[in-house]
Amino acid sequence: MSLFDHIGFHTADLNRSLHFYAGCMPALELEVIRNADASFFVSGGERAPVPFIWITAVSVSGPAAVASPAPPENPGNHLHLMFAALSRDAVEAFHQAALAFGGVDSGSPGYQGPEEMGYYAALVFDPDGNTIEVGFRERRS
Repeated sequence: MSLFDHIGFHTADLNRSLHFYAGCMPALELEVIRNADASFFVSGGERAPVPFIWITAVSVSGPAAVASPAPPENPGNHLHLMFAALSRDAVEAFHQAALAFGGVDSGSPGYQGPEEMGYYAALVFDPDGNTIEVGFRERRS
């Protein structure tokens, strides 16, 4: 049994967020599924449908509505999601794809902590300023 079924959060620009996640999640063998006009899922697809992430558009109307959202203030002070990768190569592939699809670098691929711990990771900010960490834990004898 998983610790949770799903996590949901809002994005200021659904198309920009969809572009980012659809561009970098395949490096982790995850699927991005557009489930409605105002939201999409990130999951393991048919092989692992839960847990999943549910990203929805912020619905703002009236005088507070903005045509084009501003860049996020204080990236890194928002949600922090960590995805497990299957290899160091997957960490590096994710990092390259994330930057190519609109992510902002927050920690190039490398060992986090002492190399003996065997934790190889990369961090990026998604278009809304959420921290996306991808890591691989190597087995050490």
